Amino acid sequence: MSPSLIPYPVTEHFTKSDRHSSFYLACGPETGPLIIFVHGWPELGHSWRRQLRSLAALGFRCVAPDMRGYGRSSIYGAYGDYAVEHSVHDMLDLLVHLGRDRAIWVGHDWGSAVVWALASNHPERCQAVASLCVPYIANGFAPANLIPLVSRKTYPESAYPAGQWEYWLFYQEHFDRARAAFEANADNFVRALFRKGDSAGQGKPSFMADVRRNNGWFGGADEAPSVPRDAAVITEQDLSIYVASFARTGFFGPDSW
Repeated sequence: MSPSLIPYPVTEHFTKSDRHSSFYLACGPETGPLIIFVHGWPELGHSWRRQLRSLAALGFRCVAPDMRGYGRSSIYGAYGDYAVEHSVHDMLDLLVHLGRDRAIWVGHDWGSAVVWALASNHPERCQAVASLCVPYIANGFAPANLIPLVSRKTYPESAYPAGQWEYWLFYQEHFDRARAAFEANADNFVRALFRKGDSAGQGKPSFMADVRRNNGWFGGADEAPSVPRDAAVITEQDLSIYVASFARTGFFGPDSW
């Protein structure tokens, strides 16, 4: 087998400083080019498990931390503790811990906002940056910057003032209600959320646009509905990992801003 295609195990690691503790997964040769994967909501470093193995086999050193408020990394009680600047600092601390000056940073969802800010403020720490799921917003990933970009053909302002971001305003207006419905049954919530998309919905309003007027993600119900696990998306083992983590930490980190 070519040395560049050697299968590497995914290993667990932990680093602690005076300001923050980070759990992370790592895979690949320690001297390989470094890629750090930054997850979004509601996920974990575990969400990158397949990318870690695939790119490690190509010779990269791949690292995926649990972001603050998630998994086995530090959890904080105040909204302000989840400001992007703190997550950026966490990633810089992780880079120092790994003994590297720069990395390729890959962000998904809320993780994208972190890598944008990192690249904008610390370009010397970036070899490259990739953003998945959401586009780059120079002024920040916030409703004030997103709502003006809403397609009013799909989301008429009279019905959807905030477009697909209606769910976000629901969080801000009814945070305790939203959190309680998510956390009432972690198993149900993970099963309901980790599912394939439906191509029939292309060009139609997202279900998240109705969250505000439906009084929650589940039509005002106190918890997520009971649905079968989508085996095409998540295994029973992976389901158990997410459920155990979110049952301990809750479902809200940066998305509660």
